[in-house]
Amino acid sequence: MALSRNKKIWLSILGFWILINIIVLLFFYQNKKEERRISTVKINGQIIKAELASSALDQYSGLSNRPSLCADCGMLFVFPDKQEREFVMRNMNFPLDIIFLSDGKIINIAANLKPEGDNPATRYKSATPANQVLELNGGYSEKYGLKAGDTVIYNN
Repeated sequence: MALSRNKKIWLSILGFWILINIIVLLFFYQNKKEERRISTVKINGQIIKAELASSALDQYSGLSNRPSLCADCGMLFVFPDKQEREFVMRNMNFPLDIIFLSDGKIINIAANLKPEGDNPATRYKSATPANQVLELNGGYSEKYGLKAGDTVIYNN
């Protein structure tokens, strides 16, 4: 009987230890998720505060499910290679301009894109291989006269 009681105590301690570790891991994951790096982006004299989408998860979710974006804010995707890029408006709550870049030059702009649900039908592609993409509020490109060939300067 004593052996059975000891087993119960050790199993309880082990279960408590596992639970504490799960809580700690979730806490650190949540904090890491909220600590996105910010880059300053400059186009045609306009300064934009852009969150860097650095992980695969950040790049997949982008600005989805957010209620809004400040007027001079955006999200900058920096990829390790140049290839044709394809973006969608999955679970967006506001229109976006998607600016495709190659080595700091605008290739093309998909402007004032309408939000779509969780199964978007429309795909927006870079005209040529790109290694960066900048998402801004819809209409930003037109408002500030951004166009293909413009230089985009950012700090990492």
